[in-house]
Amino acid sequence: MQHHPEETVRELISLWRREREAARERFRLERDQLPWKERLARGLAAHDLTIDETLPAPGGRLVIVVRSGDARFDRHLLRLRPGDPVRLFTQDPDERDATFAIVERWRGPALGLAIDGEVPERLEEVPFRLEREAPEATFERGQRALERLQQAHGDLAHLLRVAYGKGTLERVGQEPVRFLDPDLDEAQRDAVAHALDTLPLALVHGPPGTGKTRSLVEVIRQLVRRGQRVLAVAASNVAVDNLVERLVASGTPALRIGHPARVLPEVEAHTLAARLDQHEATRLTRGWVQEANALKRRSENQAARNTGDRAARREAFAEARRLLKDARTHLRRVEQALVAQHPVVCATLVGADHAVLRDETFDVVVLDEATQAVDPLAWIALSSAPRAILAGDPHQLPPTVIDPDAARRGLATTIFDRLHRRLGESATRMLTTQHRMHEVIMRFPSDALYGGQLVAHPTVAAHTLEELGVLADPLRPGARVFVDCAGAGLSEDKREPDGSTRNVEMAERTAAEVRRLLSRGLAPSACAVLTPYDAQVSELRARLGDAQAAGLEIGTVDGFQGREKEAIVIDLVRSNDAAELGFLADVRRMNVALTRARRFLLVIGDSATIGAHPFYASFLTDVERAGAWVSVFSDAAELF
Repeated sequence: MQHHPEETVRELISLWRREREAARERFRLERDQLPWKERLARGLAAHDLTIDETLPAPGGRLVIVVRSGDARFDRHLLRLRPGDPVRLFTQDPDERDATFAIVERWRGPALGLAIDGEVPERLEEVPFRLEREAPEATFERGQRALERLQQAHGDLAHLLRVAYGKGTLERVGQEPVRFLDPDLDEAQRDAVAHALDTLPLALVHGPPGTGKTRSLVEVIRQLVRRGQRVLAVAASNVAVDNLVERLVASGTPALRIGHPARVLPEVEAHTLAARLDQHEATRLTRGWVQEANALKRRSENQAARNTGDRAARREAFAEARRLLKDARTHLRRVEQALVAQHPVVCATLVGADHAVLRDETFDVVVLDEATQAVDPLAWIALSSAPRAILAGDPHQLPPTVIDPDAARRGLATTIFDRLHRRLGESATRMLTTQHRMHEVIMRFPSDALYGGQLVAHPTVAAHTLEELGVLADPLRPGARVFVDCAGAGLSEDKREPDGSTRNVEMAERTAAEVRRLLSRGLAPSACAVLTPYDAQVSELRARLGDAQAAGLEIGTVDGFQGREKEAIVIDLVRSNDAAELGFLADVRRMNVALTRARRFLLVIGDSATIGAHPFYASFLTDVERAGAWVSVFSDAAELF
């Protein structure tokens, strides 16, 4: 992209439109090209749904808890996550009275769906269907943020010049920081001091396991202590909830903005909706709403029976509308008061465009997961303050961009990426002590991507599965093992019609390795199986259903960023004569996979396929040198 802010914003607007059309087209193709039965099989839709119960939810919403007679209606098979938009319909997804909802969370074998307003009668009367919906609201809000940038002046114009132009940073030169968290390591303290001392933008580079979120919590607490107001945001709901939990635990009041359906149960009490629901003034407005609904129902019943005076019915409807308007106005005032009372407000990037925040101003925006935030969404939040602190890791997964041309032209490059490349150490502090991985697991990613700078904290440097009561395995020694399937005749293919890559034979071997690992006494809930492809996830789940039911997690690498388990098994899938790597060619994806394990990492792949790539060649050399290379021909991964 150009280094002229005005040109860059115009280009972003064009790319965002392309991305929006690509997202719409993906949903259209998903619906048009895949027969209904195939959409069901892929976990993209569900049918034969009935309402089990209806529950009140914060903010005056309702949660309908739905069940299905279909065995595929399962949290592990249905590709829906909390916060996903869906539409509910009886016959055709485009039917005029389709209902829109948000996935709340799984409640045992049933799924909670949050809706606004009353439950439509037709959903109570007949079984209905569900399928995913395109995220139109996300694109609308990103578009508005870019349009605001075109009229930027003052502090916002300065932020733009620094982000896209030739603008420079300045140091505040404040007094030394008196840290509130006594257990921060030296690199974390340096990053916190840098973030507090650098204007208008500061970067915190947090490699896996180095305590990025902990450092951000300290930054926010320091800002609050100085009397500043903070908007804390992240690309994902999970990251925002993590910030809220840690802030509240530290004694810092934080208000979570967002639909309750998108919030973890542990955080729900700190949402605006929950606070509003508990407020004394809300009881008054609830009474108004009930009175208005009663007036409308009485008038509708009279009209149905053709009784009562028509003018009186009109007056009753007018009174109901007045009551509802008064209720909304009153609630709006209460919402604004609640927001104003909190020094820290937390939201996702899209949630930062919530109506209650549009007229709010903040002193600082703290953006976590900044390397996953496309610019149009990042500016939703960044436009709210004259100063920003961004945290992320350019060596982990980038933003999801569907349109390949838009990605190439800069939409997949984040503000963090640009500043990190242009300003380097003057803008960035890197966290270097990692608190997750055994030193052996950490060493290769550190050398390959972080200049060998990562250091394992003494509390994790040598921790093992055996310390958890797991039996030692002399054939899979140490904290990291590579099982090489080269020469075994494993063959990948494409699942039709979506083209996702799978490898049935490798899935069989991976399942055997997982069963052997669990037979050593490892709890299934302490282990996860990761793979780059959705099709391989399906193959693995079909083979490890019992372990999955007992707590084993099986999913894509992309879906596991930011998380960890005591043991991780990685299925690389690819095995072909052309050494084609597909998703694996982006080594950031492999970096995420390799850095999720705390005590034990097992990687299964075909060295003949991956070995032509320099990153994987180095990995293979490293495991062989360490004596961690096992041939698939050595054994059949029998139970221990």
